[in-house]
Amino acid sequence: MTEQAALDAWVPKFEAWKEEAVPQIMSGKAKEAFSRYPWFSEPGDPFKKLRKPARQARFGLVTTGGYSIEGEQEPFVPMPSFDDKTPELRTIPFDVDRSKLRIDHPGYDHRFAEQDINVNLPLDRLTELVQSGEIGTMSTDTQVLMGLVPNVVPLIRETIPTIVQRFVSDGVEAALLVPS
Repeated sequence: MTEQAALDAWVPKFEAWKEEAVPQIMSGKAKEAFSRYPWFSEPGDPFKKLRKPARQARFGLVTTGGYSIEGEQEPFVPMPSFDDKTPELRTIPFDVDRSKLRIDHPGYDHRFAEQDINVNLPLDRLTELVQSGEIGTMSTDTQVLMGLVPNVVPLIRETIPTIVQRFVSDGVEAALLVPS
């Protein structure tokens, strides 16, 4: 089955779920609504083996932590979109002043990330890995999404290709995905 066929088969399941789930979510019953979410998957292995040692490779970072830079970027919209809207994407320079980062994502407990940003935006830990020679280099920019994207169609068709294009243009050979 192709990716397109898998998406075509998933859409009716999502639409049926959405009809019941959106009212539940809006009334504060998100846990109950998402317990029946029709997760998208397609056959095959999405992972590829790195063809060189990690210490020679360039890595890119993607987090679903919903970070933006205070005073420089618009905050993420705090509610998920259930339509065909393309998920918001922010680019954060790897060397950003950490004190300017703001968590816009309302869907997880921020306590641990506020104590140590490296919980879901491991900029300092990755810098240490580069400095110790365990990984080669890091992309100059981190790609940031909001973690709750119920309609995966625009994510797969638009957002992911945008991230891939940005990484390819920066010479990234492997992506690190950090969910929140």
